[in-house]
Amino acid sequence: MGLAFALLFDRQLAEGFKHFESRYAYRLVNFLKYPYPRWEGESDKTVFLVSDQGLGDTLSMTRFVRAACKRARYVHACVHPELLRLLQYALMDVPNLNLLPQPCNFPAADVWTTFVSLPFALGLTDDEIRNAPQITYKPERTNARQWRVPDRKLHIGIAWRGSALNEINEHRSIPVTQFLDLYKVPGVQLYSLQVDQNKHQMHDTGCAPVIKDLSGYISDVTSTVAILQDLDLVVTIESSLGHICTLAGTETWVPYSYMGRDYRVGVDGADQIWSNYRVFPQGSDMRWQPVFDDIVTALQIRVDRERAGV
Repeated sequence: MGLAFALLFDRQLAEGFKHFESRYAYRLVNFLKYPYPRWEGESDKTVFLVSDQGLGDTLSMTRFVRAACKRARYVHACVHPELLRLLQYALMDVPNLNLLPQPCNFPAADVWTTFVSLPFALGLTDDEIRNAPQITYKPERTNARQWRVPDRKLHIGIAWRGSALNEINEHRSIPVTQFLDLYKVPGVQLYSLQVDQNKHQMHDTGCAPVIKDLSGYISDVTSTVAILQDLDLVVTIESSLGHICTLAGTETWVPYSYMGRDYRVGVDGADQIWSNYRVFPQGSDMRWQPVFDDIVTALQIRVDRERAGV
């Protein structure tokens, strides 16, 4: 696993995904007990395609679903329920694809694979992996008048904590109170895009009067994308929200943890694949205050330029 991530960060993508297959024997042994063999890219097979990682990983890897469907006879894809509606619209033109919400029963299939295994199963090269385009779908916009604060000039969505199931979560997560630094720039309004149990931290810490909670408007990824289209900027930890912002085409700034990191973003964000973030890296001291000092400076520059019409 260490070798796999070293290769992926070094942009030896095909070799990295090859070694990443070791995750099944290492931790995901339940997949090895499926009632059919693993797919190795053979044509004319009925494939059971399932998520083995988080929502953001699955969304990122949907860029390979069309290629899988071209190779296979039929694909049953079992996805996070929050992704189902979006993928039904984005991939509605693929005739041999059946989308199922997790959890689902084993369908009649010849082989299985997972979304993250698709680059390896399809035998893709480094260039084919890097250049695969993300799926696109733009839902109808929300009625922003229902939730946007009218006297503010810059509307910023935030998310401060990821899934506890991810081993890097304690490294990447940030106290919600740290985001109050963004109010040092006049004209800013913050909106919480946190939808899990961690959204209560905003209320527990007394931030609710100044950060507007949008969780009531969010039911799945489709509704999230609709809201993102009415925000000027999102500042989020390295979580699934960043992948959703990329899909929505929303400008995204990421306070980037020193000990967490994401191979798609790279060590410092200079060579990203499948992302379009502005990265603010954390130093080796692993303190967030210097990171947010940099974000506030960049935010002030952005606001000054807009006011100057640049």
